[in-house]
Amino acid sequence: MGRFENVANLAAIARGSTALDLACGSGRTTRALLAAGPRLVHAVDVGAALDDDLLLDPRVRAHIAELDSLPLEDGSVDHAVTLNAVEHLADVGAHLHEVHRVLRPGGTAVLAHSDWDTALFTSDDDDLTRELLDRFVAHVPARGARTDGFAGRKLLRHAAASPFTVESVHSWADPHRRFDEGSVAWKVATGVLAAVGDDDELTARAAGWIEGLRRHARHGTFLFAVTDVAVVLRK
Repeated sequence: MGRFENVANLAAIARGSTALDLACGSGRTTRALLAAGPRLVHAVDVGAALDDDLLLDPRVRAHIAELDSLPLEDGSVDHAVTLNAVEHLADVGAHLHEVHRVLRPGGTAVLAHSDWDTALFTSDDDDLTRELLDRFVAHVPARGARTDGFAGRKLLRHAAASPFTVESVHSWADPHRRFDEGSVAWKVATGVLAAVGDDDELTARAAGWIEGLRRHARHGTFLFAVTDVAVVLRK
């Protein structure tokens, strides 16, 4: 079971309920929420990336909105999930207050994030892997962007400062053995290359590192994992 299914399970979606997927992206969490049988899922993000079939699904309402200004009525949602958005928010507290507003009394919210500093790669050079991951975690990909490679371990701090009651805390690390384009490991490795792009010597070493990852994948000895953290909140 992957992170999308895990957070959907933690949200404890009731059949016929209304759910909220915040920072929905293409809709992988939306799909996991739909599998539990809600009446409606509001899929919210700051841009339009939701898959076409979900846009056409009568159980889905797509919204383009900021995560601290939701176009929903007070108390109109039973369950809410925010996955891998915290590191990009200027004000996590404002986001959580807005989620609290739109949830009904007794509603459940799940705040979840991968903690990128915990990423694990099978490689031939552990010291180089650590150096590359340190650069990746510290890298800001564009001017004005927000990133935080330690976001997962900070979730409980954000939750404690919110109007919610903390119900439970969870963590897991799903094993991934693929290293092909589109895999989670590939996406993180691509981020590593971007993070060292200003250092020619390290870029060359990183290219060799990635070739080593490909070789392990071909031989069936590759493993990638990253720790995901989720806090279940109750209004």
